[in-house]
Amino acid sequence: MRELSCFGDSSVGIAAAAAGDSGGGGGALDRSLQAATTTVYGASLHSGKELLIRVTWTRSAAGATGLAVAFDDALSPSSRCAHHVLHKKRGSRSLATAAGTAVGVHWDTAEATYASGSSPEPTGDYYLAVVADAELALLLGEGGAARDLSRRFGDDGGGAVVLSRREQLRGAATAHTTRCRFREGGAEHEVAVHATRGGGGGGEGEVRVSIDGKRVAEVRRVGWGFRGNRAAVLADGEVVDVMWDVHDWWFGRGGGGGGAGAGAQFMVRARAEKEGRLWMADQPPARGGFFLHVQCYRR
Repeated sequence: MRELSCFGDSSVGIAAAAAGDSGGGGGALDRSLQAATTTVYGASLHSGKELLIRVTWTRSAAGATGLAVAFDDALSPSSRCAHHVLHKKRGSRSLATAAGTAVGVHWDTAEATYASGSSPEPTGDYYLAVVADAELALLLGEGGAARDLSRRFGDDGGGAVVLSRREQLRGAATAHTTRCRFREGGAEHEVAVHATRGGGGGGEGEVRVSIDGKRVAEVRRVGWGFRGNRAAVLADGEVVDVMWDVHDWWFGRGGGGGGAGAGAQFMVRARAEKEGRLWMADQPPARGGFFLHVQCYRR
């Protein structure tokens, strides 16, 4: 089985938690954070411009939530784009991209509700709107304010496409379940990841990745199989590449993430049409394949 080398593990702060890109890269979860989720959207404006929008939701160990946004002028990741932390619970902010695109950010999370006490991303009673060159490029959330913005700009912001998503979390158990669509307009899938060290710390451990309740990757001797990949065909015919890298988590590498380096990493990526082989971490992803990156850290 061919091994993969996956991603760096530099320390990051709350703003740097937004530094994930459409290729799924990014560093370790800052020690002050309990969880962070970064979603990357690609918006095509009527002017012909393409805008990459990164939205990061965070939750601190004390339970405080945070929000940051970042922008690029093309659908290609850039480590040089500025990340803007939105400190207030509601407000508006005017920005400009490196190429001069005028961007307005409008948000209100004062009464936001969440699926659980540990989730960083709200599920209701909030909105986040991004206006680029007087055009509604992205609208998240629901409620009267969101509907008013949609009517104001004559658009629902639904033209933005989800390119990638990175979920980072810290907990006693290395297990996480999330939902995503591997292709715009496709079916929603449940992705579950799990890693265990075995009884008493002396076992051989286990790594599992399941999609819609079906195991698509499993390793029972983690000390030998801490990195790897599998291809899987889902029930709806979608072909995905499943990758894992739990080296730092298994061997206790220091340097961030509570003494576990980059943590236990799991990656699932949909293959783009006519893409007939496994995508590798050192190659740019083909357009059209959604990328999910989950990083789990022990407390």
